[in-house]
Amino acid sequence: MLNRLESLTQRVGGSNELVDHWLQARKQLLVTYCSLVGIKPNKEKHTPLNEKALENFCQNLVDYLSAGHFHIYDKIIKQVEGSASPKMALATKFYPKLQANTEAVMAFHDRYAEVVIDQDVCEELNQALSDIGEALASRFALEDQLIQLAAETWQQGQPGTTNTESMSHPA
Repeated sequence: MLNRLESLTQRVGGSNELVDHWLQARKQLLVTYCSLVGIKPNKEKHTPLNEKALENFCQNLVDYLSAGHFHIYDKIIKQVEGSASPKMALATKFYPKLQANTEAVMAFHDRYAEVVIDQDVCEELNQALSDIGEALASRFALEDQLIQLAAETWQQGQPGTTNTESMSHPA
């Protein structure tokens, strides 16, 4: 997931400040996920699970989901072409999928945000971490499609701008 994020950042990074912040938030979420599951880049060994890592991940998870649903999605869509655009209609098809994904991810949060990690919880949590990793991968794929729509529009020129020459000389 980090490699895919790096590739996306190289393709669209710098095209829009909102997207740049969004991708940085995603990177932070992925770093806390890797820390939680004990993955260390370029290392063979896994570290043991700890409650502080779980707490950090759950906080980053809620922050990331909230930013997407309450700020980023709508702003990006409006920046793309406005609420009447064909791309807006296409982008709104993502919302039900993102909402279903959010519910699954929040179920993880609600179950594990304040749990004491003991032997009984550890095995269940390991499976849940695998599941949440898959859910995040699905979510990022959906968000990447939304980012790609926006990037294509920005490459074609900023929405909402008009060509004054064509307005003053009707065809």
